[in-house]
Amino acid sequence: MKYADIIKYIQAGNPSASPQLLKALSRDSVDRIRLRVAENPGTPVHILRKLAMDKSADVRIAVGTNPSTPAHISNNLALDADPTVRLGLAEDTNTPVELLNKLSQDSNPYVSCRAERTKQLILSQAQTHVPEHHRFFQWAGTGGEQAELRFA
Repeated sequence: MKYADIIKYIQAGNPSASPQLLKALSRDSVDRIRLRVAENPGTPVHILRKLAMDKSADVRIAVGTNPSTPAHISNNLALDADPTVRLGLAEDTNTPVELLNKLSQDSNPYVSCRAERTKQLILSQAQTHVPEHHRFFQWAGTGGEQAELRFA
């Protein structure tokens, strides 16, 4: 990567980059720069929509796994002709369970198996999450008595 490309790559990953800059970088000839724009949570939806049709499967995966991408765009990417894109969505633990259910029915066995595994991982983490218990300590005492430590 040339120095100028490295600068553009850094700019593309900046969540506070201007929409105009991100739009310009989304048209860059270097795939890695477009990918960086696609994964940036500050990228506006209209740019993500355009990048969801990018020639690079990696860019489309980045769009699908971006937390700012609207559900309808991710749902369309779950139907992408390239199984690599569908697999990328199926591997991401941030993919909504509803979309993983859809990907679990994929005709490609790698995609469907990975979606099912990811879904089970998400559900097992949700079940094993036990709220933290805290003890609250208080020094208690009356008048001239020596204070004692109490907790609830």
